[in-house]
Amino acid sequence: MRNLTPVILQAGLKEALTEGGIVEALCVEDAKKVLNVWQGTWRIQLRLGDQTALLVISRGLEPREFKTVTGLISFAVELGLTTVPVPLKKGEKATWTHDTAVEPIP
Repeated sequence: MRNLTPVILQAGLKEALTEGGIVEALCVEDAKKVLNVWQGTWRIQLRLGDQTALLVISRGLEPREFKTVTGLISFAVELGLTTVPVPLKKGEKATWTHDTAVEPIP
């Protein structure tokens, strides 16, 4: 098992997810519909055993934040997921694992 620092970059997150890590999408600002787009604020953290790490941007230690549901889902697809639960209320979180990836129904 790898040792985690309190922060992680996207490349490390993807690798840890394939090694059995659990990604959590945390809603930090309630989602609301603006025209045809759901907007809010979400952060991503990785859980691996009893360790956690917050996803940060590569240019600094600032948390990477997603401002739309579309952006959040696109990020999850880049991680290789096909089923993506999204929390919509502040304080809620959704768990993403490769176990939640399912084949689409024809």
